[in-house]
Amino acid sequence: MTERARKLDASRLKVISGGSPTPAPSYRLLTQVSAALSSSLDLDRTLTDVLERMNALVAFDAATIFLLDDSRTELHVKAALGVPVALKEVKSFKVGEGVVGWVVRHGATALIQDSSKDARYKVTGAERRAKTVLAAPLRAQENLLGALVLVRAAREPFGPEHQKLVEAIATQAAVAIDHARLYETERASRRRAEALLATAQAGSEAVTTPELLQRAVKQVAFAMRATAAAVILPDEEGEIIEAAFDASDPPAFGLESLRSQPVGALPLMAGLSDSVRPLVLLRTARPSLLDDTFWSHSEAQAVAAVPVRWQGRMTAALLVGFPDADRLTPSELELLDEIGRQVALGMERLRLQARVQDQQNEMAVVSERNRIARDMHDGLVQYVYALGLQLEHARDLAVSQPDAVPPVLSGSIQQLNHVLSEMRTFIYQLRPIIMKEKEIGQWVADLCTHFQEATGIPVRVEVGASPSEELSPEISIALEAATLTIEDDGKGFDVDARPAPGIERGRGLPNIEERVHELGARLTLESAPGAGTRLEAVFPYRR
Repeated sequence: MTERARKLDASRLKVISGGSPTPAPSYRLLTQVSAALSSSLDLDRTLTDVLERMNALVAFDAATIFLLDDSRTELHVKAALGVPVALKEVKSFKVGEGVVGWVVRHGATALIQDSSKDARYKVTGAERRAKTVLAAPLRAQENLLGALVLVRAAREPFGPEHQKLVEAIATQAAVAIDHARLYETERASRRRAEALLATAQAGSEAVTTPELLQRAVKQVAFAMRATAAAVILPDEEGEIIEAAFDASDPPAFGLESLRSQPVGALPLMAGLSDSVRPLVLLRTARPSLLDDTFWSHSEAQAVAAVPVRWQGRMTAALLVGFPDADRLTPSELELLDEIGRQVALGMERLRLQARVQDQQNEMAVVSERNRIARDMHDGLVQYVYALGLQLEHARDLAVSQPDAVPPVLSGSIQQLNHVLSEMRTFIYQLRPIIMKEKEIGQWVADLCTHFQEATGIPVRVEVGASPSEELSPEISIALEAATLTIEDDGKGFDVDARPAPGIERGRGLPNIEERVHELGARLTLESAPGAGTRLEAVFPYRR
């Protein structure tokens, strides 16, 4: 410390003890420190600024701010001024070790006039032995955070007036540190939530795995403030690299050449297959799990490689690059690990959706086959059966009434033409014709006419006149169901004793039941021997 600084220090401190009516520089410093600490969230810069301002009032050769680590067993340098040894050689002290360790253990200020006579002082270098030390605890309410340490030559010792000022500044600094930590915790929690939410949204909204992975790496790169991000996708067997998706355009990782290559061609994949947690890869570390081609494309100095796993099987590898290895803290790696689980969950959702879609497609094929079978039974089979009856009738007439045969054969030819027309319908249009409401009456009448022509059974059709106006929207919305009733006065049968469907017994009723149920309707069957048969189907009406 220079002679001028020593005199300036002494004159300013006299103001404190002399009780001058003008604002003391020490109080102005406290006000400035308080304002700076309360308004800044850049803790590192603020603490260095505090040391510089304090040096203008309490001259020192060196000053260091130590903070407790998360385990509260070690103190690490957070800010320093004029202390190259503290930053390069003495980066930490254990609680109870040296002056700073003593201050934190006891929660009290240490004022050492001559370090050579105090056992608490720990020598940190042969040529840098401090002679007088002033160390004050950093305490925010009841929370002890660390210590502020000042040193200078023994011939210019710190006194009680210095202690009061340093303790006041230490209290202000502790409050700022606590505030900044709370802010950083809140910001980290918010960023964690945003990153997880963005990844979850990508997983829930994507409709294909490539879309999911492309969206996920972009979200990860943005949320983590990363230099780059990419994902490597092996095939389902885990043998071939199916694809590589990069968040940057052009790609920052240079992984395009990996496509269609064996998974074993990339040492990183083998390393991740044995790891359940993210791996940290450094550009300077050799040998590396990533080759030089990758590093030459990337500006990252460190990469977090995250195994994306589902039920123990690695389904992908997520790579996130950072310009500084210090960014890869345990909390950041934990967040990346959670993001990896979100990506795995999204991939599994898409896989299950694909399986469900395949099953639905198979069911649709089976349903369509059943529909075709029913249509053929209710259409072609009935017409062919009627055609057979007509030909048998013509055969019988050929012996007893030869003149009556030509009309029957003409009807058979007409029936055969109808069968051919029905076959064309199945070939070229394998789906039912959608009827409009106004056409349904005429459609029923035509159906009955065809049935009578095909079977010779007389059918009387009565269709009510169509309304001149359509149903109002209110009635259409309120109408809940439509009822279709079919009944005859035939010989009837015992409903409870009817035989199981089969080729020899026909599938008429089972086909009707299946059709009605597929449409979400309910079917009621009433019949008894000699009492005819009545079928009633109630169809839900939806506009």
